[in-house]
Amino acid sequence: MDKPRAGLYLRISKGVVGKGLGIERQEELCRKLAADKGWQVVQVYADNDLSAYSGSPRPQYEAMLSAIEAGSLDAVVCVDQDRLTRQPAELEGFIALADAKGIALANVSGEIDLSTSDGRFRARIMGAVARQESERKSERIRRQKAQAASKGWAQGGRRRYGYQHARTESGEATLEVVPSEAEIIREAAKRVLEGESLRSIAIDLNSRGIPTATGSQWQVTTLRTMLTGPHTAGLRVHHGEIVGEANWEPILDRATFERLRLILGDPRRRQGGRPPTHLLTGILKCGLCGKNLRHAKRGSGGRYVCDPAPKGCGRLAISDIIEEAVKAEVAQRAPMERSLEVDETIEKLQAEIVAIEESMDRLAALHFAEGHLSEREYLAARSSLDDKRASIEAELKERLAAAPLTDLLLAPSERAGATEPVEWDDLDLESQRRTISAVLDRIVVAPGKPGSRKLDLSRLKYRWR
Repeated sequence: MDKPRAGLYLRISKGVVGKGLGIERQEELCRKLAADKGWQVVQVYADNDLSAYSGSPRPQYEAMLSAIEAGSLDAVVCVDQDRLTRQPAELEGFIALADAKGIALANVSGEIDLSTSDGRFRARIMGAVARQESERKSERIRRQKAQAASKGWAQGGRRRYGYQHARTESGEATLEVVPSEAEIIREAAKRVLEGESLRSIAIDLNSRGIPTATGSQWQVTTLRTMLTGPHTAGLRVHHGEIVGEANWEPILDRATFERLRLILGDPRRRQGGRPPTHLLTGILKCGLCGKNLRHAKRGSGGRYVCDPAPKGCGRLAISDIIEEAVKAEVAQRAPMERSLEVDETIEKLQAEIVAIEESMDRLAALHFAEGHLSEREYLAARSSLDDKRASIEAELKERLAAAPLTDLLLAPSERAGATEPVEWDDLDLESQRRTISAVLDRIVVAPGKPGSRKLDLSRLKYRWR
């Protein structure tokens, strides 16, 4: 009579040094048990570093079930039942399959006979105990993380630009400022507040040979993440929420951090791509088909044209001489000047946003770390603060848009006390475009009169914000 065909199921879930040896040790014990029972080992299924509790897919476990379904196995051997599964529902599925296919289950720590009611009862009890142990361990880890967050301790993971992992004198995890990188963060923040795009900053940093924390080149998304990361303002995050001040030194002050987050969260900002090379690219729209006009060279000058189908209608063009007229219109609409006085309303609104964020910090600490608020109470209070912040941010954006144009390009500390005229030539192309976009949504170019070669500025239909 042929020996029963056995499959060995091996699993270790904790990623530690020597986990491969753990699998090998399990196999050794399981092979010995199979030999003692007179079973022939025909297949080994090993899920290394995969958890039976988390519910993550276990490819080799699924392969073993498929083999049982196909009638290729008569028995399964594991070191212990919790190596097989820690999920009661999954255990019930295995019991049903083993019953239907007549599969025997043996484990090194004690045999379980799934063909009897007592064996199944014992398996279920052991499964419930394993599940409880896993849940207790998860709760313990969550409490430890919440405690660390409430005390402002740093968490592990990859190194963040501007900081390196360190320990306090009492042994708590913290972050230590890297001075040279902190200067780059402050420089980038200042340039964003002055109106420069993330793209141009990234290009400049790369040209200077300044790498990211991972040694790679800067991208728009990398810069955005760095400048809007709460850690740069010395704030601790837990479950995606700011829960309070961290135990490390901030690189950016809270007001600067909130202003950066407001500016970089504005959907009107370009998200990347090729930098524009002409003033009105993306601003001029065809009055016939509504598509963007692109700039095209023409002799010693150029013009904005509508591309032919399928990108556009191809039936409209206008000289790029209109750029000077557009600048004049924008300057007339909102004078090009630096105001000396800091707008008190803007400063007040910014202070209110900071105060709301601090209230959110305290609220998150009460819920996540201290457990004084239920999930329902936390969400209700958080929703109220979110609504209030959104209202203030909307008012702040309106105030900024109504301010003298170059105030949008300056940090409050850099504004002077009397007005000072600013020439368009004082600004680079990127700043000129941002200045125009601050008050102008688009310009629709109407068709010209047939046969006319004279520039007709009445063709420009301005759509102000």
